[in-house]
Amino acid sequence: MIPKPNTKRICLLLFLACCIQVLTVQAQNVITPEDPEYYVMDREDMSFDDEQVILFNHRGFVSPRQYSVTQFTNVWFLPIGAPRYEFNLNFFDKGTGRLIEDDVPTKWKSWIDDGGSYDPLGSNFRPNSPSIMVTQDEKWQPNQYERTATFHKEYNKKWVSFSAKSWMNVSFDDDEVFIKLTLTNRNSKDLEMTVIPNQVAEILECHFKKGSTKVDSLDAFTIGSEVAHARVSSSIQKTSDNGFEISIAPGNTETYYFAIKFYEPQNGAPVISQSDIKERMKRADKKTREMLSWAYDKLPKLTSSNKQLEEYYYRCMLSVLMSRYENPNFISDVFWAVGTWPYTISWDTSYTSDVIAMLDPESLKSAILTDFEQVQLKRTYVGWNGAHWDILYIQEPFALQLMIEAYIRHTGDYSIFNEKAAGVTVWEWMQRWVDELQTNYTNELGLIDVGYNTEKIIEIRTDGYNHAVPITNTLTIDLLYTMSDWAKKRNEKKLGQTYFKDAEKLKGLVNKYMWNEELGWFDNYYPDGSKGTIWTYHLFDLLGTDFLPDHQAYRLVSHLQEGEFLGKYGVYSIARRDSVHWDLIDSDWGGGGQYAGMPGRISRNLYQKGFAGKGWDVLKRNIRYIDHFPYLPQNPRIDTAEQDRSSMPLQISAGAGMEAIVFGTFGVNMGEKELTIKPFNHEDIGEATLTDIRWKGRTFGIQLTRKSFSVYEGGKLIATEFYGEEVVIQ
Repeated sequence: MIPKPNTKRICLLLFLACCIQVLTVQAQNVITPEDPEYYVMDREDMSFDDEQVILFNHRGFVSPRQYSVTQFTNVWFLPIGAPRYEFNLNFFDKGTGRLIEDDVPTKWKSWIDDGGSYDPLGSNFRPNSPSIMVTQDEKWQPNQYERTATFHKEYNKKWVSFSAKSWMNVSFDDDEVFIKLTLTNRNSKDLEMTVIPNQVAEILECHFKKGSTKVDSLDAFTIGSEVAHARVSSSIQKTSDNGFEISIAPGNTETYYFAIKFYEPQNGAPVISQSDIKERMKRADKKTREMLSWAYDKLPKLTSSNKQLEEYYYRCMLSVLMSRYENPNFISDVFWAVGTWPYTISWDTSYTSDVIAMLDPESLKSAILTDFEQVQLKRTYVGWNGAHWDILYIQEPFALQLMIEAYIRHTGDYSIFNEKAAGVTVWEWMQRWVDELQTNYTNELGLIDVGYNTEKIIEIRTDGYNHAVPITNTLTIDLLYTMSDWAKKRNEKKLGQTYFKDAEKLKGLVNKYMWNEELGWFDNYYPDGSKGTIWTYHLFDLLGTDFLPDHQAYRLVSHLQEGEFLGKYGVYSIARRDSVHWDLIDSDWGGGGQYAGMPGRISRNLYQKGFAGKGWDVLKRNIRYIDHFPYLPQNPRIDTAEQDRSSMPLQISAGAGMEAIVFGTFGVNMGEKELTIKPFNHEDIGEATLTDIRWKGRTFGIQLTRKSFSVYEGGKLIATEFYGEEVVIQ
């Protein structure tokens, strides 16, 4: 007898199989911060102009333009640069004899600025107006820009109807921009078009190459100057004198690939029809994914019930990663730029030196050595091909101190002091910086006096922040104490004693001549003996030192109040009460905005000084920017999420936000002989976990719950404590 099937059991097994399949698919589709898709942002949500949105792949970048399906501008593949270059594809429909243009951003700007073009709002229907692509959705993610568009028009009873979707990225291997373009013919007749490259530029330059940079059109696919060319190639095999020839059957979809290469003419032009653009575009995407995965793996991993905090943490990571160049034309194998400007500056790097030390300590060492090699006590701006201009920020020694401290903290490698740059050891260079401060920047009283030049400290466009400035003096005190400790490590006890005595002496002078007990602030001291109070958040760097007495720390922190220093998105660089110096335009140090690294650094310092509530208050204001920016810009406004075009849309110092979370919120303190963990929680964080904290080859994790925190090593619980306690690991 054949047994009857167990229908219920079969149904249950089928149901379980379906569940397993669904869960497997879901697991495969889980997106984490190591995936570019984690950072997807709709273009319409960004508070950026076109030139501030960049596609970057560790070699160079371009800017896709909004309201176009193919247009981009702002080309930087150094040594080739073309910031005013514009590219797009136009489409000549043979059935109607109509040119369908895709350069709406250019037309729109011309119409608004000088009335020199057509009003795009009237295009496609006003008499004699151009036919244009109608754009729809646009999405950004690291090194990919996705756009959709449509065209649906009838001319003399002849229809042109097709949809367009494009993806754009930039190469890591060469100076190329790639476009994948998918067209769908919605008509009942063949869609036959000439795809016409449209390249517009007045100059194409190749830095330090002699020759005219003026651009001429060389053929339908190429424009160029004497020193640099740009050519458009495609997977489309059929070409004409006007462009690429395509034909799409009714209802069909075709995909085409384009590569726009920037090159020096003596190196030869690329062929116009190429079959491997798709593979090169995939390699570009692969490099982006590998770098994100690399950074995600190297850094502590954060999860939190406060998803804004979590996203902020990783957008800070992304901002740092997008400042890492591996361009073979640059002076170092890894070049940590300040952002989109092709310079490496110690002051900017110092704000994220712990992050870089966790990512790649050798590249941090290289940045330190590059600075000594190039700066030579007189130049701050170290470009991609070397130092430029005799302009010096006196913050150099203090920034280098922070970078060296971070390197040693994460590696324990004091041999860095024996490394040489320009024939001089790091230790000798740091001594030279102390000598420079004490010889050329010390007045008769013994205070550090930078003279009249405000720009030697930071760029405040009003006068008064000069001569004996509080933060320059107090950071010199901290440098001297640190040099004393380093000298003792090197068994140079006499030198260590000298630096310690110098620190004590300067500390006494600062308290005598600069501390204002009534205001709870440090004043500037001028050559005629007068004093001036400048309410700059620069002074809060003092909270990161060890020698500041508690009563002075409390008085300084008391000024971090709403409407004085605190605003919607962070900390005013000049307090609103300072009506003499407050400046809306030069906002990162002058008033109306903040330098990208300062809110994170201030927050970290507040946490470490015991002002956890205030540290979180500063941090959570800064977190609000992620609703408006895909990565953190140079000097965004405080009262509105806006970055002016005069500064950078990307800043490496945004890594200070990550550091505030790791070393502030989670209370990680990496000592030479012990790891101390003393975290803080806040009501609007809820539960949070930080894992993969690496110290001396060991890995730790911290879990924050509402009333207590737990510390793990390698997944094994070490301790659970109430907040206010600390866990010490040796």
